[in-house]
Amino acid sequence: MTTSLRIPLVAGLTAVATLVAPLSLGLTLATPTAASPAPAGGAERAAPRTVLDVRGLDRGAPPAVAWSERRAGRTVVHGADGTRTPVDNRVVELAPMGSGYVVQSVGGAAARTRWVDADGSPGRREWRTGYGLAVSAQGGAVAFSGRAGRVWSIDDAGDRVLSFPAVPIAGRGRAVAVVGEDCKEDATSNGCTVYVNGARAWRTSSHGIVDRVGRLRLTSTARGRWVGGITSLSDTGSCSAMLRGSRLRWRTCDNQLSDISPDNRRVLGTPAYADGFGPRALDILSTADGSVARSFASARDARSATYFDEVWEDAEHVLVVTYQADRWAVVRLGVDGSMEYAVAPRRGSMDTRSPFQLQTR
Repeated sequence: MTTSLRIPLVAGLTAVATLVAPLSLGLTLATPTAASPAPAGGAERAAPRTVLDVRGLDRGAPPAVAWSERRAGRTVVHGADGTRTPVDNRVVELAPMGSGYVVQSVGGAAARTRWVDADGSPGRREWRTGYGLAVSAQGGAVAFSGRAGRVWSIDDAGDRVLSFPAVPIAGRGRAVAVVGEDCKEDATSNGCTVYVNGARAWRTSSHGIVDRVGRLRLTSTARGRWVGGITSLSDTGSCSAMLRGSRLRWRTCDNQLSDISPDNRRVLGTPAYADGFGPRALDILSTADGSVARSFASARDARSATYFDEVWEDAEHVLVVTYQADRWAVVRLGVDGSMEYAVAPRRGSMDTRSPFQLQTR
């Protein structure tokens, strides 16, 4: 089993750059508990708590987002519409785009990113990139970063590739988020902005402007005017902040900030520090003030699941890939505390990467 600090946005951070590849394989270390962030006013509020024990759940509907499944040496992407697309067996990130998918695979010293059609046939180009795909809120654009901070996006029907001004980083960057659905500036589009992490957080736009992201050391999520990320890192944890535009809205040293919900009301909070096989706690926070709406927490007797690939399915449900009792599954978590299988459990080992991968949102 590979062990590493779980800070999934630090691909370009020199001190921990070598830890990113294991993260993409689903092998991470995470503390079994995480506290909830205090509201902006400073007074702590008790949040409803659900133990993340995923044994014996009822089976619900399949995921309403794309997801991949590796079985018998083959990997297939299941589309939200029921289609199946064969892809590289080493896929670690995927995002729907046009009639197919942008997929990122591990291998060698860098990830490889390309577009594939619905039948699995590859597009014309392949890029050696840093780990990570950045996806716009409505899925209209997907971006990634390569050597010397170069940045590209794919949009439209999956065959239009646009280049952005490079961000000033060493090595390959990690694309985190795209703000804007159409990256080609014209009479009907204002273009887009791509957030990229190296040792620091940067943004590059179709306007030709490259800027540091103010107040944040690393960006972890962005949607519309909301931008969240890490402000400080240490051997014992991290602190994060949520911005709206350039204005600081709140801080927390209890969580790292992950996916923002489709209605912008909530943001996922993973543990601020990680040391174990996958995190065992997940908070659902208010985007506006950081208060905790719901916590999925580990059991005191440790009889609970670890999770990977936390992604909003819709405004009220989160999908996670879980591992518990020698079984991998895709579980649907409700803001109301409900839990059900979206993909039934499959026997597997913690020494191998997950057979399931959720689309990047």
